[in-house]
Amino acid sequence: MRILLMSALLAIAYPSAAANCDNLGALSWLLGQWQMQKGDKTLWENWQKVSDNSFEGHAGSNSSKGQSSEDLRLQVMQGQIFYLAKVSENALPVAFALQDCTENSATFVNAGHDFPQRLHYRLDGQQLHIRVEDLHSKGFTLLFQPR
Repeated sequence: MRILLMSALLAIAYPSAAANCDNLGALSWLLGQWQMQKGDKTLWENWQKVSDNSFEGHAGSNSSKGQSSEDLRLQVMQGQIFYLAKVSENALPVAFALQDCTENSATFVNAGHDFPQRLHYRLDGQQLHIRVEDLHSKGFTLLFQPR
């Protein structure tokens, strides 16, 4: 219930600017299993379609220093698409509203979150680029390959 309330408030605060993506079918290029290697660390992100209004994702990393993971979701609510991330540092999921979308990219924004405030996903050939940043474009990029 808290997720729905938070998402409804975000829908009011962030009117949809993503006219090209009025349904999750436009983001189907994200579905699948993605992985990258960085030194001894393996990072991964997996997405699957749950319904026409919901994609479920899982992301994480494994290294000699340990493991981390987070649960992700793309959800259509009140005619808008939200990216929901449940990480161990936060009691509730963090919601990002879809702000911009093309046939192979999507940008999600939550200006009120400490970091990140913007998530930009882009498919470039067979490579998934994920830019994680603040509103001043300071952040980092992850480059995933299909697994």
